[in-house]
Amino acid sequence: MKPDTDLAGRPYDARETAIMKVYADLKALAAREDNPPCVAANTKAALAAVWQMVNDLGLTYETLDDLGV
Repeated sequence: MKPDTDLAGRPYDARETAIMKVYADLKALAAREDNPPCVAANTKAALAAVWQMVNDLGLTYETLDDLGV
C-alpha cells in the first residue's frame, strides 16, 4: 500500500491529504526532545485528537501507544 492511500487502497482526497499533513507535522513535533513541558503536553493532546480523525477515516493504522501518547 502506498503512503498516499487509505487502508482500503483508495487514494487520499484533498481533505484527507491535509489531515495526513497535520498528523505528520504533529508526530514530528511530538518526537522532538527539546520541547518545553507545555509544548510536549499540548502536542500530545492535539496529536490524539487528530489521530482520532485518521483512525476513524481509516487513513493509516497506528495506535496511540505507537505514538507515545
